[in-house]
Amino acid sequence: MSSPVISTKWKIRSGRSDAASVFSDALGVGPLLAQVMANRRLEEVDAAEAYLEPRLNSLPDPDALAGMAEAVALLELALERKETVGIFGDYDVDGVTSTTLLAEFLSACGLHVVTTIPNRLLEGYGLSQAGVSRLAEAGAQLIVTVDCGVTAHEEVAFAREKNIDVIVIDHHTVPVTLPEAVAIINPHRPDCTRNAEHLCAVGVTFNLCASLRRSLREKNYFNEIDEPDLRPLLDLVALGTVADVVPLVADNRVFVRHGLRMISRQQRPGFSALMEVADIQPQRITSGHLGFHLGPRVNAAGRLADAGRAVSLFQTSNMKEARLLAQELDRENQARRTLEKQITEEAIAEIEGHDELRKAKVLVVAKTHWHPGVVGIVASRLVDRFGRPALVIGEGGKGSGRSIPAFHLHQALCAASEHLLGFGGHAHAAGVHLDFSALKPLRSALNKFASEHLPDDALGRVFQYDGTMAMENVTFGNVSELSRAAPFGRGNPEPLFRFDGLQVANLQILNGGHLKAYCGEGNTFELIAFGQADKEDLFAGSVDVLAVPEINRWRGREKLQLRVKDVMPAGVMP
Repeated sequence: MSSPVISTKWKIRSGRSDAASVFSDALGVGPLLAQVMANRRLEEVDAAEAYLEPRLNSLPDPDALAGMAEAVALLELALERKETVGIFGDYDVDGVTSTTLLAEFLSACGLHVVTTIPNRLLEGYGLSQAGVSRLAEAGAQLIVTVDCGVTAHEEVAFAREKNIDVIVIDHHTVPVTLPEAVAIINPHRPDCTRNAEHLCAVGVTFNLCASLRRSLREKNYFNEIDEPDLRPLLDLVALGTVADVVPLVADNRVFVRHGLRMISRQQRPGFSALMEVADIQPQRITSGHLGFHLGPRVNAAGRLADAGRAVSLFQTSNMKEARLLAQELDRENQARRTLEKQITEEAIAEIEGHDELRKAKVLVVAKTHWHPGVVGIVASRLVDRFGRPALVIGEGGKGSGRSIPAFHLHQALCAASEHLLGFGGHAHAAGVHLDFSALKPLRSALNKFASEHLPDDALGRVFQYDGTMAMENVTFGNVSELSRAAPFGRGNPEPLFRFDGLQVANLQILNGGHLKAYCGEGNTFELIAFGQADKEDLFAGSVDVLAVPEINRWRGREKLQLRVKDVMPAGVMP
């Protein structure tokens, strides 16, 4: 049976027509960087300047978040009463970094803090009665949930039956009725006017710390103890923000830019140990390293076993202990990658082997033996490969979905909720729980919703690029200047350019299915295409490529390189 036809489109980005020339004149930047900024929909010079130099003093007022005043008042009361505060965090990177950050800050303010992270396989996602009981047994008189809790009606009620107040810090889609927590800080609350929907939980948590510190300062609380410095906590905010794939815009951009600087200074042994096992030079750490190297190692703890070890990694001040924990997470990440590869191959075979699945707008695949800790990554792989939303369900009916920009996954799940035991998430990603007997009805319901809300031309892979670039413009000066647009990630993609009519030489297939070749006059530029060995035959002739121009640094040497995102025979793409 033939594989599904996957359409690919190349679309040039565009912004205000005169913005590039205005930015170039006003800010003294070259035409390539000016065009990139214009393509990021920056329109005013002030906005472009803030984009190039994200400043901490530009961060919005944390008190503008709905629920902040109630949360601060409750934490101040806990300080006054010398209560123990329990923190319940999610098992992913956002939850781990939020938990560590809040525990570190509250402890510095003088509170006694206990933390817990649920075991994914035993307790599943979100606040649980077991978690509440653990914190209660540890003496918690107030519980703060981070990266979960906004739908935990029964669990919050259970805590209150134990005379424990609850503060919810979350960023997932809010239900019509909120749980009866004393305070709920979530940028998606209908009454939150801060325009902070781009924040993930660790960003919201940082705002809580900033608000509480300011309130305590105004009450002269820090006359007796040292006032905590929030800047060292930005390393955690940067990692959680990038790993949770929220848009790198506005204050997220500030968090990541300054958080990377903190990580490069190696003040936290946990980060130093993680960079060691990942073979990353601290002085050259980028958002890409956070998303593709450090984040997966932290996530591996919660995907396959106990995410509490990742909290311990970031909390320890002992480098020897940090190295042991980082090595443990590195081994689990290797196991995760092996498992993910196997399940991805099985899922692709399932789709390509069934006519109904091949034609579906929403891919829904399931096997009872698939490990629920990696199904979210597999769903991402399917979205990348087939250019359509994907839901992957594993052992125990636990699954994860990922989507494409044109399809709101959470709304689709709401429409199909009668077939689910539970679900949560947002437009781009979601988690589900179902009985396997409901698999076919769920698949039908999601595709019915897609037939009404997902146009055919939105399917397929779309590569958006910043313009056409001549090889003579690939210089160290131009490429270095383009790096000023960092940090890169969702909402601020790497500068991607089109190079037409390339002839390559010395084409090689590398281990791991990568291609390497040379191009340009005198074959002076290296071309690398990760995971694209199947396109070897295309390079026999003249090709057009979409590539990120970059400087490859290795063992003290620097060379210019084109990192290929996609390739087509010359002239195929308009």
